[in-house]
Amino acid sequence: MAFETLCSVAGESAATTRGVRVGIAFATHPTELRAQLDRFCAVLGAALHVPASGLGVWHYHRLLEALEMGDIDVAWLPPILAGLAVARGRVLPIALPVRDGAAFYSTALFARADSSFRSHEDVRGARVAWVDRRSAAGYLVIRAHLRSIGADLEHMFSADQFVGAHDAVARAVQDGDADVGATFVHFDPVTGIPVRAGWRDFDMRVIAHAGPIPSDVVAIGTHVPDALRHAIQRAFVEPKEAALRAAANGLFNAEGFLAPEFAHFAPLQALLKDLDEHAQKLPVQPPRPSSPIR
Repeated sequence: MAFETLCSVAGESAATTRGVRVGIAFATHPTELRAQLDRFCAVLGAALHVPASGLGVWHYHRLLEALEMGDIDVAWLPPILAGLAVARGRVLPIALPVRDGAAFYSTALFARADSSFRSHEDVRGARVAWVDRRSAAGYLVIRAHLRSIGADLEHMFSADQFVGAHDAVARAVQDGDADVGATFVHFDPVTGIPVRAGWRDFDMRVIAHAGPIPSDVVAIGTHVPDALRHAIQRAFVEPKEAALRAAANGLFNAEGFLAPEFAHFAPLQALLKDLDEHAQKLPVQPPRPSSPIR
């Protein structure tokens, strides 16, 4: 179902009678997140003039299942999971958290600036460092991009290592333990020069990149009626109460929220068909809320 068609879906919802339910996946600090979720729901309910409550789960598959079945109305999702859910026609993106002035990132395959690697065609036989198999920025999206441009991933690299974190990928490439690595990168929209990346201050060269894609997504079920959906979106994107703004920013570790447009999801939607097969399965572990890029 097309994005534009999805945005017009409406219907009767349990949210009109039982109030709004907001779901998140707990990470490493469930007690703190539970308190933040309860605080956000209290001020959201006051702003909407309907009851609001929160649901915290440990696994994303349960979170999305609850959203698609109408057990919850709003959920905080990672980008690939959100993209797959939108493509199934059961959820809509309503807000994109903004951090450090950005709601998007790109993913890059990179090498040391003094290496001989300059394009993806040069890296056949190279040793590569990934974050982990569930990492969007450090594995899934760049592999989908490489596959989309005809790269043979089965024979492209001589060795794969999974090091667990973006800074560890950068260190592996810098120290020569890997020839290339994958991480997130933010490009200057005017010059196209990387301004912030997982390799931090190391001198690296981008070999291939894909994006931009949303860092993470606040999504709503299509069972929620239009009027309520628009009201919830305004509560995120245009909060009138300082308490609501503070509670939302605290829970999502964001300085604000951007209303999503079709163009924001186009690069990701174009790559969904090229994801690794196991990436079509729901990730089971949430990212740290202070570090949504994985």
